[in-house]
Amino acid sequence: MKRKIAIVGILSLTLTGCHLGDPRAKHYRASVITVSDDVCVMIQPEKDEKIVSLIINEIGNTANKLERFDTILISSDKCVPDFGYKYEIGHAYNFSVLLESSEKKEKGITPASRIFGVDFSLWKNNGKLEASSIN
Repeated sequence: MKRKIAIVGILSLTLTGCHLGDPRAKHYRASVITVSDDVCVMIQPEKDEKIVSLIINEIGNTANKLERFDTILISSDKCVPDFGYKYEIGHAYNFSVLLESSEKKEKGITPASRIFGVDFSLWKNNGKLEASSIN
């Protein structure tokens, strides 16, 4: 009887997809605000994390997309650079950032990366640009 319970327990753990040591990057929410009528997306990098991928796209318009695959140093008190991406009032956007830690990669720690993202829309309120998260 105990053996059957042990077998059932082991099978249920393996069949449920328990992801111990899952190497996939975890997802986190970025914040979006406006500063001096500019969009400002902020993230929370840790230690030696650097941006290795940045994607901005207009929701529903795949032609209006920016992709950068540069290594960029970023801090939690600064806006993530958007490289002059042209936002339009009344439109919605997805902003996604992949951070990677060289230290974690060298030590074999998984995941060695994290993903920050936010979906937001833009509008004018009393003549000032405002952003609102939609996720």
